[in-house]
Amino acid sequence: MVFNSIRSRLTTLYVVVLGSTLIIFSTLLYFFLSKRLYESIDNSLKVSASVVSKTALYKQGRPSLPGLEYFFEQFLGYENMNKFFRIYDESGNVGSLSKNIDASKFPLTQKAYANAVAGEVTLETINVDETYLIRVITMPVMKNGVLVNLVQVGTSLENLRVTLKNLRFFLWTAVPAVILLTTLVGRFLAGKALKPVSKITETARTIAGGQDLSMRIPVAQGKDEIGLLAETFNGMMDRLEHSFALMRQFSSDASHELRTPLTVLKGQSELTLTKSSNLDEFQQTLSSNLEEINYMSKILEDLFILSKSDEGEIKLDFDRVNLANLIEEVAKHAEILASEKEVSIRVAYLEPIEITGDAHRLRQMIWNLLHNGIKYTPTGGEVKISLHDSGNEAYFMVQDNGIGIPQEDLPLIFNRFYRVDKSRSRQARGSGLGLSICKFIVESHKGSIEVQSELGKGSRFKVLLPKLPVSNPVKT
Repeated sequence: MVFNSIRSRLTTLYVVVLGSTLIIFSTLLYFFLSKRLYESIDNSLKVSASVVSKTALYKQGRPSLPGLEYFFEQFLGYENMNKFFRIYDESGNVGSLSKNIDASKFPLTQKAYANAVAGEVTLETINVDETYLIRVITMPVMKNGVLVNLVQVGTSLENLRVTLKNLRFFLWTAVPAVILLTTLVGRFLAGKALKPVSKITETARTIAGGQDLSMRIPVAQGKDEIGLLAETFNGMMDRLEHSFALMRQFSSDASHELRTPLTVLKGQSELTLTKSSNLDEFQQTLSSNLEEINYMSKILEDLFILSKSDEGEIKLDFDRVNLANLIEEVAKHAEILASEKEVSIRVAYLEPIEITGDAHRLRQMIWNLLHNGIKYTPTGGEVKISLHDSGNEAYFMVQDNGIGIPQEDLPLIFNRFYRVDKSRSRQARGSGLGLSICKFIVESHKGSIEVQSELGKGSRFKVLLPKLPVSNPVKT
């Protein structure tokens, strides 16, 4: 349908508003102009009647008033204006009248005579022969409170009727013409104004059809609503393109991480089945398979945590947590892992601090950071832990003197499955998801995490957690 387009609806709305405004304006113009013209005629009649009444009073008693005829001809111009006058005596009989009036066509009305006896002026519109309208004023001439004469002055309303007829014709033709012109111009302007929206639609269709997420809409210099819409769309496409890139990378890394242990499981199992093996070889194979299964289980568990965090389905149980005791507890467990690599864990300083948080998730975050430090610290190295009170925040730091991270990789290390040294990923036995989980846990506690590192000198992870109570940011 034609009204399905915004262009048509905008044009229709504009035309309806403008048309209604023009109709109301035309109606008011006709009404007030008509009223003003009638008032002008009535005022003219009153002035003429006042002059005639004064003359009639001055010449009272004479049968006719020839001076009035000259007055109407020279001053009132009744021949051009179709004006006339009549003078009645106190009984209602015509005593004098202008030569251009036939008194028989419209006698003195009972209402006008009654008002005159009461000393009131009467204005009437009389239809002569049902085709000719005249406006008549009946003014009493009083002397000592007694009616002595009645003065009638009238004029034709033909010119007024013609003027109002021409005005109606003009309005009836001008208003539709303006509305029609407005419809055409409004539709053109609406189409021109919505042209950028059409470009946005075409670009979106092209992206949807061709999967080319790199396309963008050109943004004009002016920061109008369409420009803001284009900028918003481009920003959305930037985020969408980035998300798709991460999704492809995530899928590729996840499939690679799971494919490798599955290949190991398959190869070892097939090798064991194809040759005669003793009990020790079977045990070694099962032990190796169990290690690969545990590795895959860890990846799947971490993926499950991150997936539920993306969907906002992880519920955090906030309570008062002694962060120093928690760090000390995790550090003792990490010493067992560190001793296998001959790496020492040194607790430099733990200031007693209580925060509001989820103890389980905080323990997971601390363990991941310590495990990451131990994993990438060579034999004989050291992982240092410290906790400080920095006012409204708890400042937790894990520092190692391991292999370090290149500067270009620092912004990416919190991405899922991202590893700095790809060749050592299998040796390190990491899923590449630990730091992503750390970032989720810290941000869920309204905190922040950052890293400083230098190749060959080690890395330093800094975590800031608010001490004040925080509400659960994750909806269940």
